[in-house]
Amino acid sequence: MGRIKTIGEWLLLGLATILVLGLLFVDVGPRVFPYEALIVRSGSMTPTIPTGSLVLYKKAKASQLKVGDVIVFTSPNDPNEKITHRIYAIQGSGTSRYFETKGDANPVPDAWRVPATGSGWEEFWHAPGIGYALSWLQSSTARILLISIPAVVLGILMLWDLRKPRPRGRHARGARRALPDASSTAATMIEPTVVDSSRMPV
Repeated sequence: MGRIKTIGEWLLLGLATILVLGLLFVDVGPRVFPYEALIVRSGSMTPTIPTGSLVLYKKAKASQLKVGDVIVFTSPNDPNEKITHRIYAIQGSGTSRYFETKGDANPVPDAWRVPATGSGWEEFWHAPGIGYALSWLQSSTARILLISIPAVVLGILMLWDLRKPRPRGRHARGARRALPDASSTAATMIEPTVVDSSRMPV
């Protein structure tokens, strides 16, 4: 049981470490390093970037972006919505330059035009499915479970360990029986030496 307990503790520790690192990567990382982490919530970029993917973006100058690059921009219809689409065409020039965008799963380009001036965000890495997990981990329910479940499992392992039968003290009693009797030893040590006075020189 001790080995099972140790394995369980290591598994819980590893799982907790991965989850914490994932949350730090999404929540704290963009505040320190020059990238953004977004979760794709629609299927417009399927199959390249399926729904539930975690996508990382880096800062890029509009003048350096080209047809085929995947960018993120604010939806013209909702300022709180971010759209991840591919550059389908580049039109205009100078301050009138703009991107035509299109989702890989969409049959036609988007109706809007994205200004191709200044700088924006370009996709450089994505991982399918991770976005679902991280989105759930950011909920209050997940945070409570992440604290309570490891505590409950460790408590069960500790209680199980305490219930294990302890070895009897047979070895200890045998060791005590093997020890010499203290009183006889003391008597031997303090027994006086008898000297024959008749043989002593005068």
